[in-house]
Amino acid sequence: MLIQTDINDKMRAILIDWLVEVHLKFKLMPETLFLTHNLIDRFLAKKVVTRKNLQLVGVTAMLLASKYEEIWAPEVRDFVYISDKAYTREQILGMEKQMLNTLGFHLTVPTPYQFMSRFFKAANADKQFQLLASFVVESSLPDYSMLKYPGSLLAASAVYVAMNTLGKGEWNDVMEAHTRYTEEDIRPCANAMARLQRKSATASLSAVHKKYSNPKFMEVARLPAPAGLGED
Repeated sequence: MLIQTDINDKMRAILIDWLVEVHLKFKLMPETLFLTHNLIDRFLAKKVVTRKNLQLVGVTAMLLASKYEEIWAPEVRDFVYISDKAYTREQILGMEKQMLNTLGFHLTVPTPYQFMSRFFKAANADKQFQLLASFVVESSLPDYSMLKYPGSLLAASAVYVAMNTLGKGEWNDVMEAHTRYTEEDIRPCANAMARLQRKSATASLSAVHKKYSNPKFMEVARLPAPAGLGED
């Protein structure tokens, strides 16, 4: 955001929150959401974007991420429709070219999702555990302050928060070996995540909380945040 003159972190948060809803509506893979988030932030770090074009950056990033991750990706016209015809097909295709050139066609990146998939195996995580950790890490996506943590640390911290919320497992030698983080390493990020988890039900941006309050996601968003983590 240091190079941006017309947009701020709140506008970015609103965009990411809306894209979580779009992602759910299109029934896309989890990998697509995390890659979309990564593309947006890397693009905003290199290009000054006007307020009126911020949503265009968002839908284009999701179009690119879908082409990369999905077997059946939504088409350009689907993104024209979902943005309420705010942008034309030509504008989206023009932004696609600009984004790819700006990022040097570098779309293969490690996101928190890839790390979390590996860490779940180490933690012997069941479905509820995996959904809860996914809710916690997705809650951090709109929050600009969470960008300072690398993807591997976000993933490890989400697993740690899920462990503490459900009382399942512990941060032992196996977890340290797989994540390469000690419990002390992940506490600051885990505290920040637990704070977001605690506030999610009353937050103004509620797409992630609504998504994970659905029975399809075992209503994990309704679980109380763990005691001793993220308490002010």
